Amino acid sequence: MTTNWRALGCGCLILASVMLGGNPAIVRGQESAGASTAATVISSVAITQDPQRAAIRVEGAGRLDVHAVRMQNPERLVLDFAGARLSVQKTSIPGVSAPVRGVRLGQFRPDVARVVIDLTGSTPYQIAHEGDAVVVYLETQPADASTPAEVRSTAAVNTPKEVSYTTKAPRLSSHDETSNVAAPHFPLPNELTQPSAALATASTTSQPSRPEGSAQQAAQQAAQQAMQQASTAASTVAAQQATAPATTTQASRYTGEPISVNLKDVDLKDFFRLIHEISGLNVVLDPNVKGTLTIVLDEVPWDQALDIVLINNGLDKQLNGNVLRVATRDTLKKEAETARDLQKAQAEAVAPVTVTRVLSYANAKTMVATLKKFLSARGDIFADDRSNQLVIRDIPSVIPTIDNLIRQLDKKSQQVEIEARVVQASRSFSQDIGVQWGFAGTTTSGRTVFGGAPSVGVSPIQTGTGLPQPPLIATPTSSSGGSTTPGLPFNVNLPAGAPTSGFYFGHRSPNFAVDMFITMAEAKGVGKLLSKPKVITQNNEKATVKQGTKIPIQTTINNTISVQYVDAVLKLEVTPQITAEGTVFMDVLVENTQIDNGIPRVYGIPALDTQSAETKVLVADGGTVVIGGIIVTQQQTSMTQVPILGSLPVIGRLFSEKAVTITSSELLFFLTPRIIPG
Repeated sequence: MTTNWRALGCGCLILASVMLGGNPAIVRGQESAGASTAATVISSVAITQDPQRAAIRVEGAGRLDVHAVRMQNPERLVLDFAGARLSVQKTSIPGVSAPVRGVRLGQFRPDVARVVIDLTGSTPYQIAHEGDAVVVYLETQPADASTPAEVRSTAAVNTPKEVSYTTKAPRLSSHDETSNVAAPHFPLPNELTQPSAALATASTTSQPSRPEGSAQQAAQQAAQQAMQQASTAASTVAAQQATAPATTTQASRYTGEPISVNLKDVDLKDFFRLIHEISGLNVVLDPNVKGTLTIVLDEVPWDQALDIVLINNGLDKQLNGNVLRVATRDTLKKEAETARDLQKAQAEAVAPVTVTRVLSYANAKTMVATLKKFLSARGDIFADDRSNQLVIRDIPSVIPTIDNLIRQLDKKSQQVEIEARVVQASRSFSQDIGVQWGFAGTTTSGRTVFGGAPSVGVSPIQTGTGLPQPPLIATPTSSSGGSTTPGLPFNVNLPAGAPTSGFYFGHRSPNFAVDMFITMAEAKGVGKLLSKPKVITQNNEKATVKQGTKIPIQTTINNTISVQYVDAVLKLEVTPQITAEGTVFMDVLVENTQIDNGIPRVYGIPALDTQSAETKVLVADGGTVVIGGIIVTQQQTSMTQVPILGSLPVIGRLFSEKAVTITSSELLFFLTPRIIPG
């Protein structure tokens, strides 16, 4: 349903018909001439709660006429006391337990006092008059689900002396040309209110009184029918909006009741008067706020409509309690600049003070640079290294800020134990197989002879005296006059390099001789080196631990001899940082450097064998991580053979020597951080 606003006459008298949620509009006219001017004074409001029920007692001087309305989202009970005014100091009373969350008080209009009871749920209630007091009873135990809502809300209570529901019907003025048809009041959005700053506002369906036999009766009947139609349509729209999910984040920012307006060339001041009627806020306009407004909105929250109008007209708002101030942006900017200049001038006019602060855990010198950024233009700060104190000189308003920062920063740091393990494992395997053999022979006629070459090698097996002498084995005469019998010349001389085992086969006869040697060697090796440095340090503090040897190196520069030392050490260097999740982030360097005696020294300086890893890693408390690893594998196969014959399958092994060498080395770096409790 839409609402049309029209400007009537030069006085900009606005005729409005507003549809909002499921609540029909309240039509207010002029007070009748016979209205009482004497007001009842509400002197006290109290809450009593027990396990069975809670009671809110409102007392005043004179009889109190109450009009009660139940409202939802959030659940609350609104009590309007017509012809009454408040005379209490507190405007908010907190509840103790369910179902009462609290009670808020306020003067809704000069002749209407309002009491809002915030509830935890849809609790049944009863209203009773006890003398000059009004007591609202609320059940603390949940009612039976099978009981209808109407029965639960009006269930009888034995305690109250009188139960009544008094409603004040609005009155229509007989002068339509001077009456104001205003929009109803609605609860304020969350972002425009404080817990106790504003009162909830209710809209109820009321039956206007009907004067007999006049033209006013027809007008009242027409107004009543329009209100009923608006209520029916609004209830349907509200139900649809309640079931539909929020579509955008922008729409969820506004919590005001939706309204529909159609305005053309309306003065801005009249629009803000409308906002006052809808929201219940006290509106104050800056003198520079001027202009007209043309706007058409359907089902838009009133606070969103207010923001749209402010943006289109270059305006902005300020909320102080329940007072809404609207001014131009230039005015607010000038006021902010003036307030800033005033604050600066006041700060410069205040005499500075000097204080000292003793630090327990932080270093005073390192804190100076951080704290200086929070001092005023007249402030300064110094560090005393001897006593680890800060000397602060600034205006008094800055000192609490500096003290708060010192409390936050000067705290005991947690400690971390970091354990590193450097594991180096090596494996080696070598195998060498070789042969040596010689053969010599002759025919029976002695014309054909076959044998080896003495230059290749000679068998160490000698033919003794009395054995048949094979061919090609002579008995030369030694220089001493004695004689020796050399061995059989080899045809193939390919022994193992460093044999550890061997086999021999030989044969002697007058016509031929054979000597064969098979030599073999095989070796295996396994090695393991474990280095385990450990260090403890504070959070975000660098720690270094190392163990080893410093090697002196002599250098000559410009005829000046100097000695420098090079570390051959096992070193762990780490900077831990404890995260909010309890993990440890580390900047770590692990290095293991040793003297390598396998490499010849140069000018007496030994070679160094180094393993190191440098990284940044995140590890859980007590967890172990491998931050680096190196695996080196070397395999070498060498073969020496007789040409052509060594390549023959199977029998080629009789004409070759084969050596196989395999070495592997593994290097791993393990890191384990542990946060020390306390």
